[in-house]
Amino acid sequence: MPRLCAQGDILIERVDDAPVRLANHSAEDGSVIIAEGEATGHHHRLLGSITLYRDDALAREIPSGLYVAHVRVDSSAARLEHDEHAAITLPRGTYRVRRQRQLEPTDVGIHEHFSALED
Repeated sequence: MPRLCAQGDILIERVDDAPVRLANHSAEDGSVIIAEGEATGHHHRLLGSITLYRDDALAREIPSGLYVAHVRVDSSAARLEHDEHAAITLPRGTYRVRRQRQLEPTDVGIHEHFSALED
């Protein structure tokens, strides 16, 4: 699996294992909702043996409001599902989950860049 993958507005990054200080949720061969889609309300559901936890100290560089949680996959793999997106298989390991923003041409820097190319 690549170090970085996305499912809709969710971005998943493989990170080094870190000690779990306080687990928010654990599931053994069950499922956990890690986020709801902003546009449709559909759930991003993780199935497998996992531990879900938040540790803001491990997500300092993520802009405020975008950090969702860390997920440790304890089984050989877990599966992230959503009604409108292809499923993603996450092998055993630790992942940082965050929301990603959709950039618009009017966002700072992008509009100016495209304007310069059009001139």
